[in-house]
Amino acid sequence: MERLNEDERAAAHARLFCPMLVRAVPRWLARLGVPRCHRGDVAGQVWVNAWESWPRFDPKRGRPERWLNAITVHVAARYHERARHRGEVLVDLIEVFDPAPDAATAMESDNVRASTMDAVNDLDPDLRFVLVAHDLHGVPMAKIAEDAGLPLSTVYKRRTKAIGALRDAMRLREVGEISTQRVGSW
Repeated sequence: MERLNEDERAAAHARLFCPMLVRAVPRWLARLGVPRCHRGDVAGQVWVNAWESWPRFDPKRGRPERWLNAITVHVAARYHERARHRGEVLVDLIEVFDPAPDAATAMESDNVRASTMDAVNDLDPDLRFVLVAHDLHGVPMAKIAEDAGLPLSTVYKRRTKAIGALRDAMRLREVGEISTQRVGSW
C-alpha cells in the first residue's frame, strides 16, 4: 500500500512541476489582482510554499493543480493583506518619461545649430571675431579690446552690430526655409 502512495506522489510531483503549471501561476496571480511588477516575487513565494509543504501533500485528497491553486490564493491573499498594512498603493508598471529628445527634435536642433553656424560664418570677420571671442569663448570685452588694439567702446559697438547682423541673417534663413517648404509642397 505504501508503494502505491509513493507512485501517486511521484506522478503528482511530475504533474505539479511541469512548464504548464509554472506558466499558470502568474496567470492565476493576475486574476487575483497582483500587479504585474510584483507577480514574479509572489509567484516565487507560491513555489517556495509548495516545495515546503510538499511532504504533507496527499494525492488522494485532490489533484496537485487544485492544491497549487489553493496555495496561490493563500499567498495572494497574504500579499494583499501585507500591502494594506504597509499603506502601499498597488499599481501596475508606470511608464517613465524618456528625457532624451526624439529623432525629429534632434534633427531640428541639428538644423538650427548648423544654420546658426553658417550665419555666424557669413558675418564680417571683425564682427565675427568679437562675437565668437566673447559669447562663445567667454573672453572679457576688455581683453578683446586690448588684444585688438581698439577702444573698449568700439568692441562693444561691434558686438552689438554682430548680434543684430546675426539676428537678421537668421530671420532671412528662416524666411527662406519657409518659402522653400511652401514651394516644395506644391
